[in-house]
Amino acid sequence: MNRNNSLEKHLLTRCYSSEARIQELLSSRYSLTGEQKPTLVLLPTGSETDTKVHSLLHTEQKGGTDDELRNRRKVNTRTELKEFIQTTLKNQKKVIKKIQAYNREAKSRSKKPFPVEKLLHHYKIPIFEEFLLLNDLWQKYIQDLLLSGDTKKEFPPPSSVLPKLASADFNGCYLTVIHSRNQKVVGVEGIVVWDTQHAFILCVPRKDSNCETDSHEPISPSQMVGGLRIIAKKHTIFAFDVIIPKKEKSEKSQETEQEDYCVGFSIVGSRFEFRSVDRSGKKFKNHNVDNIL
Repeated sequence: MNRNNSLEKHLLTRCYSSEARIQELLSSRYSLTGEQKPTLVLLPTGSETDTKVHSLLHTEQKGGTDDELRNRRKVNTRTELKEFIQTTLKNQKKVIKKIQAYNREAKSRSKKPFPVEKLLHHYKIPIFEEFLLLNDLWQKYIQDLLLSGDTKKEFPPPSSVLPKLASADFNGCYLTVIHSRNQKVVGVEGIVVWDTQHAFILCVPRKDSNCETDSHEPISPSQMVGGLRIIAKKHTIFAFDVIIPKKEKSEKSQETEQEDYCVGFSIVGSRFEFRSVDRSGKKFKNHNVDNIL
């Protein structure tokens, strides 16, 4: 160690012109009793509040491993979706009760039809027309899956189609309930919003009281509201159609252009109680089934 402190003395000459003052500072530099203490004391300082405007999708990063962050994101997404479905179903019940109360009062008085559209907008009930583009996207997806991306080729035989449909994703498919032990859900049709393990969550179209229907039965309040419906897969058979696009006329062939046609399929819900993620890697075996419903 250099006891002459030549480096420190050279630096202090730039700040002090007095040689006595420089020697005094150097003598108390490493002393415990002098003015200069060999410790550094840090005090907390006040930090400014974060006034930066964040997006609604912004989330603060929390500590943890990559697996913990990934699981936290999954839990948040799953819980938010469940909360959305639960709140939507509760709001639908509120609207139905208001329609029923309005109809009871309307029997004694001549009143105008209930303004359902205002309540649907107020409670943010999903509308069937908002999911039509999702159904169009699903039709293109299922056409590419069954026809292997070539819409000009012939429709493949059932032996090659059924395994692909068994592992397909049905979010966006337009389903119709054709058979069920629960007679209340027979005839319900809508677009699949979420394909769960034990149920299909559909967005069903609403019916207006002013529209003419084939049946003479009055329209129920639930049909006027529409919204989400949870249809259990167990003891239920669903039907859906796959639209096959028309063939384009080629120069060599003299065949006329064919119109779009539909190919219908059925889903046995009791044999379909798997998540879409698990179903993609599962192989379904062909065997006779006695208890379909």
